[in-house]
Amino acid sequence: MVSKKTAIPGFYKKTPDERLDVISDIAKLDESDKAALRAGLDMKTADNLVENAIGTFTLPLGVATNFRINGRDYVIPMAIEEPSVIA
Repeated sequence: MVSKKTAIPGFYKKTPDERLDVISDIAKLDESDKAALRAGLDMKTADNLVENAIGTFTLPLGVATNFRINGRDYVIPMAIEEPSVIA
């Protein structure tokens, strides 16, 4: 049985802002955490994160809901462009 915490009926019908609010509540994200999820990565930061950085790219960030692993509930972030993988 999945707890109500990660069983989010109609999650896909919500706006991106509404989805972020739901996940923020579950994960206890503050405003700076939420802003980081909406910020692009600049080259200076990228160059500090990886060796030989030459650029950055962007993929949509979604979450898969309704996961219970070893008795704990999770929402799992996925950066992917294929909607059926998350669904």
